[in-house]
Amino acid sequence: QNPDLEEGIALKYEEFEDPVMGKFHYGTHYSNAATVMHYLVRLEPFTSLHINLQSGEFDHPDRQFFSIPNAWRNIYVGSDVKELIPEFFCLPDFLRNINGYDLGVTQSKIVVGDVILPKWASSPE
Repeated sequence: QNPDLEEGIALKYEEFEDPVMGKFHYGTHYSNAATVMHYLVRLEPFTSLHINLQSGEFDHPDRQFFSIPNAWRNIYVGSDVKELIPEFFCLPDFLRNINGYDLGVTQSKIVVGDVILPKWASSPE
């Protein structure tokens, strides 16, 4: 957890009052279908499910999972709290665009294809 965000998260927890729902630190859900599709978009049947969820096309490239360092940065600054899915530990193929899908180009001119790995990783395995 980012120490800079810790105080704000604790404050939200302490100030939350609801007669039905208990207190919580993060107001998002653990792994759900949309999160799984987000990570596994390069593999069927998740590709088709993702396209269906996005009204018949791939989501905007900047919102797609295209880089592990970028995903980590988004989590660390507190703007994203997606849980890692088990495939991170046992299915390296989900990091490759083996089907050659045209996933677009980000505003930073990054072609979304294979997932960008951290500098310390030489391969998805």
